[in-house]
Parts: sequence; C-alpha cells; structure tokens
Amino acid sequence: MVTLLLAFRLSTLFLLLLLAAGAIAVDPDGAAAPDTAAAPDTEAAALLRLKASLIDPTNALEAWSPSSPSPPCDETHRWPRVQCYNGVLIGLRLARLNLSGDFDFAALSRLPGLHSINLIRNNFSGPLPASLAAVRSLRALYLSRNAFSGPVPGDVFAAMSWLKKLYLDRNDFSGELPAGAIAGAPRLQELHLDHNRIEGRVPSKLPATLRLFNVSHNRLTGVLPEAVAARFNESAFAGNPGLCGAPGSGAGACAAAAPSPAHSAMPPMSAADYFAVQEETSVFVVMGIIMLVVLLVAGAMVLMLRQDEGTSTASSGYEHPAIGAPSGNLSVPHAAGAAASAQLVTMEQGGSGAGGGGGVGGARKQVAEFVLMSNAAGEFGLPELMKASAEVLGNGTLGSAYKAAMRNGVTVAVKRMRDMNRVGRAEFEEHIRMLGELRHPNVLSPVGYHYRKEEKLIVSEFMPRGSLLYVLHGDQSPDRVVLDWPARMRIAVGVVRGLSYLHEKLGIPAMRLVSMTGADFDAPPPPPPHGNLKSGNILLDAHLEPRIVDYGFFPLVNTSQAPHAMFAFRSPEAASAAGAGAGAGAQRAALSARSDVYCLGIVLLELVTGKFPSQYLLTARGGTDVVQWAASAVAGGTEQEVVDPVVAAGAGPAAVRLLRVGVRCTIPEPESRPSMADVARMVEQVAGGGGGGAS
Repeated sequence: MVTLLLAFRLSTLFLLLLLAAGAIAVDPDGAAAPDTAAAPDTEAAALLRLKASLIDPTNALEAWSPSSPSPPCDETHRWPRVQCYNGVLIGLRLARLNLSGDFDFAALSRLPGLHSINLIRNNFSGPLPASLAAVRSLRALYLSRNAFSGPVPGDVFAAMSWLKKLYLDRNDFSGELPAGAIAGAPRLQELHLDHNRIEGRVPSKLPATLRLFNVSHNRLTGVLPEAVAARFNESAFAGNPGLCGAPGSGAGACAAAAPSPAHSAMPPMSAADYFAVQEETSVFVVMGIIMLVVLLVAGAMVLMLRQDEGTSTASSGYEHPAIGAPSGNLSVPHAAGAAASAQLVTMEQGGSGAGGGGGVGGARKQVAEFVLMSNAAGEFGLPELMKASAEVLGNGTLGSAYKAAMRNGVTVAVKRMRDMNRVGRAEFEEHIRMLGELRHPNVLSPVGYHYRKEEKLIVSEFMPRGSLLYVLHGDQSPDRVVLDWPARMRIAVGVVRGLSYLHEKLGIPAMRLVSMTGADFDAPPPPPPHGNLKSGNILLDAHLEPRIVDYGFFPLVNTSQAPHAMFAFRSPEAASAAGAGAGAGAQRAALSARSDVYCLGIVLLELVTGKFPSQYLLTARGGTDVVQWAASAVAGGTEQEVVDPVVAAGAGPAAVRLLRVGVRCTIPEPESRPSMADVARMVEQVAGGGGGGAS
C-alpha cells in the first residue's frame, strides 16, 4: 500500500513538472515564447540568421555571407554595417537601407556585447516582433521613421533592463502607453514617441533617469501632469489638441478633462462690499507710490556717493585696456564676421606711465604670473606681453583674440577666454599643460597661459594668414588669397590628419566597466576631443598649411554656457536633446566623438562649395544650409552643380568625391557617421586620386 501511494505521488509530481514546463514555454496569450535557446553562438551565425529574416532590395548586406573568410569584427576585413570594439560586435548600423521583413531579434539574443541597433529610415511594418524582448543586452534601439504599428509593448521596458535610449518616433504606433512599465525602467534616459497615433494619458510617473522625453504630435488626452510638464520643454507635448496643458490645446480639452466645478458657497458681493474693497485698494496704492518715491530718492543718493568714491580709487583687474576691462578712453572696433580689425591699441599698464619699473611691478601684483610652457613662439614674459601693441583679430564664442607684437620682436596670438570656470585652478593648469605637450604639424599647441578667475589668457604662435573662415569669406582686399583646388585639398588633408591625432591623444573609447560588486555598466560617453571645430578655428600659416586651434576645451567650459560657446552643440544629436527640453547637462551628454565628425563634415562641405554655412550663425538669418544642399545634390545626382565655380574647372571628380565624404559625415544619426579614422582614410584616398569610399 505504501509503495502504491508513493508511486501515485511521484507520478503526480512528474505531471505537475510537465505542466509547469509547458506554462513556461507558452506565454499567457498562448503564443510560443521566443526561441532563444536555439540562437546562434557565434556572431557570424547570428548575423546570417538575421539576414535570412530580412528583405534587402539593394543587397546592402551582400557581404554578410557564410563564405566570408573572416569573422564580422575582423580588424582588416570587417563586415559592413557592424560596429565593433576590441573585436566584439557591439552595434548594428542598418539605417537607410530600405530593409523590411520580420526582424529576427532572437537571432541576436546570445550576443552579450550587442549594445546598439539602428534601423532608422527603413520599411519595417506591423507590430514590434515579440523576439525583441530576447535581446536583453541592448542599451540603445533606434526604430525611427519606419511603419511599426500597434501598441507600444510594455515588455520592452520590463525585459530590457539595460535599455537607455529608445527611439520609436515617426511610426504608426497606437493605443495607450504602458505607464507602469515605463515608470519601472531602471536606466531609461531617452524616450522618443513623437509623430505616432498614441492615445490616452501622459504617464504621471516617469523614471528619474529620464532626461529626454517626447510625445508630441500624437492623440493624447487628459491633463498634462504638472510634475512631468516641469521636467521637460513644452515642445515635447505639442501637437496633441486634446491634451490639456499642452501647447496648442484648446479650452475644450481642459473642459473635457476637468471635473464639474462645485458651486461656490460664498454669497455674491453687494454694492457696499464693492466700494469697501475699492477704498482699501486705493489706500494701499497711495502708500505703495510714496514708498517707491522714497526708495528712488535714497537709491539716487547712494549712487552719487559711490560715483564720488570711484573717482578717488583705482579700478581692479587688468589695467591694460586690450586685455583687461574696457577703458573709458579706448574704442575697440567691432570685428564684423571673420574680418580682422587693423586698428592697433596699446597694452601698457594704464595710470603708471609707459615702461617704468614700477609699472611692471604693479602689473605683477595685479595680474599674478604668466606661465610660458614652450619657446616655439620665442622668449617672453608677462612684462613684455603687457607692453605689447595689440591688434584686435576678432570676437568668438569663447572670447576675443588679439595679435600681440612685443618690443623684443616676438609676435603671438592672445585669447581672452570667458566662461571657463567649470574646474578649479589646479585642474585648469593641468589640462592646459597637457594640451601644450601635444605636437603635430596641423595642431597649434598653446605656448603659455595666465590664470585668473574672471578670465583666462591662452597664448599661441601667431598665424599670418588668419583663419580659413576669413580667407574663404571675409577677405575682400584686392590682394586677397584665392584658394584653388590643390590648396583646398591640402587644407582638407591637413585638417583630418590633425583631428585624427587629437582623437588619438584626447579621445577615450566608449566601453563597459565593471563595478566592485561585479556588475557591469556603461562608462559615461566621452566628450568630443575637439568640441568646437569650425573654419574659424582652423588657422593658416604662411604656406597655407592648416593649424587647428581651440581644441580640448570641452572639459573647461561652464556647463550652462557650453551650448552657446561650443560648435559641437549644433550637431543634430545635441539639437534633438535641446528640442526635447533637455538642459545643458543632458545636451552635453548627447555629444561624442561623432559630433566632431559632423563639424568636420561642415568644413569639408564649406571647402567644396565655397559657401558660408548657416550652421555657424546663432540667430541671424543668412548663409547656406550646406548640409541639406549637399545631401540633396548627392541624392539627386547633381553634385557638380554645388561645387564652387572658382575651383570647379581644376577640381575634376575629386570635388564630388570630397563632397560625398562631407555628406556622410553630416548624417543626422551619429551612429551612422564614419569614425574620424575612417574619414581621414577617405579624404587621403580622394587626395590620392581614389574614390574615398564615398558613394
């Protein structure tokens, strides 16, 4: 009897285990769970299985072949459209390939290093594949500008706990948002859901890590939660007429969302009450006017007393008008555009006479020390620099530049740098000394500096030809330099060589780190090694060889001022962050080394077209949108029409090839741009007569 009972219990237990296994293999809706157990073990097998699920009308993935002699991340024969780091597949760049089909995410489930998938501007449609939840290692998923439809699945947020960036904008998603799943996403930083057909309410609770959120141009209703509205720019909610509190929503939206108002218990105001209130209001108004007059009189007396005191005391700060605060007797001409002023001003110490020993000593007390790091520009010190005559070269976003000609025959360029208080003095000096140790023929290293909390002076060799911006657009003199095609090609080669050097010396590769507890996490995105590349920061020496300046200042510039001072913030990734209501810190985090590539692309397009890029302008209208103009020309096969007529005859097909390289550098999605090393290789190939890899 005991034996039969034991056998019955064992058989029952076995049956329960079978039922449990069946429950695990089938989801609650009866559909089979993603088959991740059969996912390929190797990167090549995974990509081949993925390719089999896609419709590739242009054969863009033809090189993904079982007969390929090398693995996908081979250093010499890397497969196209893959992103690798240290021989490991970390990303797929499949944007703009007209791909369609049922993307087999499950094929990639056993690739733990896969962090990013970019499918922007393809032809995928229908609901998001259920296999998406199997790729648990993803940090970034870009699905913009497809035709995906149906509700946004909540398991994307629940299963992919490492997900930081999710771009679902400009699709055909509908239904309500999975508010609970979104709120529980532990690492989500960017969520783009704009230009869909999403309905319902805006989630009242969003992850604390979320810094970019956009649900504009949908069909949302209800009341915009105050806590959510306070975190993001109002443009993130525009285009939802039924969403109360969103830009463009009518009174009907709020009336429909608001509960019926309760009747007031207060009786209506009588005539006596009305006149009593008016009388009290009048008394308060008269008293306020009297107090305002008293304050104005007192303020005027204090101001006159301070002016009297100011006439008997010396002003603080720099005494020489060209470097310090503006003097009342000095009129510094405005440098319009890139044109430099030819008027000279004196840099001697004011109020102490010229050249006396007391004058120099007094200046040392006022200005502290000047540090000369290199003799490349000649021997000089602070006394010589302060007594130099200065020519105003121009005013940039980071400060003003001067040509300082010293009495000992040495001529240098001095930049007064503003908004550089992000770090203290020790960190500033350490960073500038590191920049001063860089040596490359196309990089102009600083030779000296002076630290002051209010402003910093950075000194470098003087370049006689000025900036590339000035030579191309600003010099209208009869003997101006006209850059022919060989000169422009030589400048392009020098610029990419110098930038590649800076990216090698100052760049930090993005990577995964391991904490002390053993958990892996993403390192913060490294800043662009240059961060402020534009033709105004490419100087030309006497032989028209380019020298790159104003690089490496990204860690020094104040976070709040960086978007206005650094040209890398004009890149699409920073503009997207700003458009979604992100602050300066979040915009800064959106930048990377590929932001430098975008800025370089604008310079290359500027060299080919000869046009002044509108991207250089902050608010004023003018210039040419060289990015859109060149991209349209490449798409329409009319590249020759945008080549500068000055060089069109002598450039031949090289101008078109360099234009195509510039267009590739300015692709809106940073993941789709080539690396700086790849750009350098392509430009060198164009200069050598090859195709440059730009098609």
